[in-house]
Formats: sequence, structure tokens, C-alpha cells
Amino acid sequence: MKKKIHLLTILIIGLAFFAVSCQSGSGERSESRETAAIDYSKDLGGEPWVLDIEEATLGNENYRVANWTGKYMQLVFMTLKPGEVIDLEIHSGHDQFIRIEEGEARVQMGKTEDNLSFDKKVSDDWAILIPAGYWHTVENTGRSALKLYTLYGPAEHEKGTINKTYEEAKEAHHDH
Repeated sequence: MKKKIHLLTILIIGLAFFAVSCQSGSGERSESRETAAIDYSKDLGGEPWVLDIEEATLGNENYRVANWTGKYMQLVFMTLKPGEVIDLEIHSGHDQFIRIEEGEARVQMGKTEDNLSFDKKVSDDWAILIPAGYWHTVENTGRSALKLYTLYGPAEHEKGTINKTYEEAKEAHHDH
């Protein structure tokens, strides 16, 4: 009888521990969780960095900002106003990854700039994979800001690039 009570006690403690651990890992953000403020004016490339990528993407108000430029990869946050675009371009030497955190967009790609045969609508939580050598453009088709981040490997923009507006980016962007 004593042995059964001891096993029952262990089982109850184990179940209580399991229930608490499930609650704390439920995906909800804890009020006590510390999040580091993102400094969009500083490129942290070359240094180890961890961040809440969704929070950082949604917090960016610049059209384009390179926030981490490493030796072989670059993280860029972008915010496009309704109707704004990432102009038609091609990256011959590297692939590109884009993740939409918020908003609606149209992405077009093709092997030639006058035949963009790949044409898709995307929105929150979608990823866009652009192979090297493909012409591509992304247009904000929604009524609110399009918030995204992109990874290039190697870097596409000069370390620390900040373009506050589309017009500023268009003026500063190099020829593709």
C-alpha cells in the first residue's frame, strides 16, 4: 500500500510538472520576456546576434535597412507602402529569400526581364525563394504597409545601408 501511494505521488508531481511546462511553452509571449530594442541605424554584421525576427520586421519603418551584413550573408528589413515595389532586378551570383511578415503582395519572376511567367499573390507568413539568374519584382498590393525581411548570400547592399523611402532607395540603388 505504501509503495502504491509513493508511486501515485510521483505520478501526480510528474503530471503537475508536465502541465506547467506545457503552459509556459504554449507560444504565448510572457510579460516578463525581455526583448532587445532593434537599432535600425546600426549594422550589427560580423557580431553574433539573436533577435525576434517578426518583432524586428514589424518594427521597421524604413523602406530598406541592412541590419546585419556578414562575410557571406546579409539580413535586410523592408517596409513598402501601398503601391510601392521592389523594382525589377536580377542577382546573377546569388539566391535570395524573402519572408512576408505582414501585408499582401504580388511577386513576379522570370528568366528574362520581359517574360515574368511566374506570378503569385502572397501575404502574411509566406516565403519567396528567388533563384540566382531570375528577374523578379515584388509589389505591395494591399491597403497597408508590406513588412518583410530578406536574406542575401552574399550581401547585396553596402553594409549599413538605410533607405528611409522608396524614392531614396531608387536614387541610391545600383544598376542590376
